[in-house]
This record gives sequence, C-alpha cells and structure tokens, in this order.
Amino acid sequence: MPKSQASLAAKAANKTTSTTKPAKAGTSRSGATKPGATKRKTGQPASVKSEAADRRLFFLLNVGQRRVQQWIDARAAEGAGVSAAQAGVLFYLLHHDDALVGEVGTALQLSPSSMTGLANRMVGAGLLTRLADATDGRATRLRVTPAGHKAIARARSVLAELNDLLHDDFTQAELRVVARWLGNLQKQFPAEN
Repeated sequence: MPKSQASLAAKAANKTTSTTKPAKAGTSRSGATKPGATKRKTGQPASVKSEAADRRLFFLLNVGQRRVQQWIDARAAEGAGVSAAQAGVLFYLLHHDDALVGEVGTALQLSPSSMTGLANRMVGAGLLTRLADATDGRATRLRVTPAGHKAIARARSVLAELNDLLHDDFTQAELRVVARWLGNLQKQFPAEN
C-alpha cells in the first residue's frame, strides 16, 4: 500500500477508535431526539435494557406471530373454513351487530382497502351480507349470515385449541406477565389513525 493510502487508513482507524461518547439510544450525536424513539423510563436499570436486547424480543415476537398465523391458516384449511382475519371480522360483528365496514376495519386495524377486499371475499363466501346504512346511503353495514354463525362456532373450537397450546407449560403468574407485556405493546405503539 502506498504511504499516502496507509496514512489515510491509519487516520480512518483512529476515527473509529476515538474516545467520543456514543449517542444515547433514541438520540442523534447532537443530542436531538430521533422521531419515533422511545426513551427508557427513569429509574430503570440499564441492565434491563441490555438483557431485553439479548433476548431478541422483536425477532422472537415476529417469528412467534408467523408460526401462530401458519398454525391458524392450516386449521382453516383443515375445516375451520375461515382465515384468522375473517374470524376477527366475525367475532367483532358478533358483538357489534350491523357495524359499518369502516368501524370493523378500524377495530381490526386494517386499511380501508384491505377491509373492503376482506368484506368482498366474505360476502362472496356467504359469511356476511351487506346492508345500506339507514341514515347515510353511501355507508355500508355488515351482517353475519347463518353460514357465518356456523363458521364462528368452528372458529371458537380452533381458538380454544390455540389458547390451550399458548397456555401450555406456563403458570398463571407467568401468563399474567406475558399478557401485561403484550398489552403494554399496544400502549407503547398506539395504532395510527
């Protein structure tokens, strides 16, 4: 390596090993808070943060969600007859008769186009019917059909099996912590409207 390139490489190496303190998590080097960054709660030991990073919680959460989704989809193919998203719509409508399409989509955190497509498929499958809103002719309401009610009964059975699997090998105290942690995700990352 020519001498000038060697000196440039040495300078670059010195820059990477300088004693400049790294920026705090969620901030830039200038100290400004990054958009969307969450700060560690005051009084929380730094070791809690590093232990959580060691557990790769984001990775484990994503893989776990995908595997549960695959399990649900396999059960749907075996005879439950509805996907997880369709079951979500049916369960919502079971407790919110004749809800507006937009209300269902908001409750399930689906975009308007996703909810419209899902509703179209469910109407086509005979699980739902559409009703015109009595006060707003542009709005559409959804109603569960008798076939939809049968699908709800099958989905309940699958859901009971899934819940048994999710509870397996955990104490009630451990499950309360898991439920609290999952509930906290919704508080830390609220849905965007």
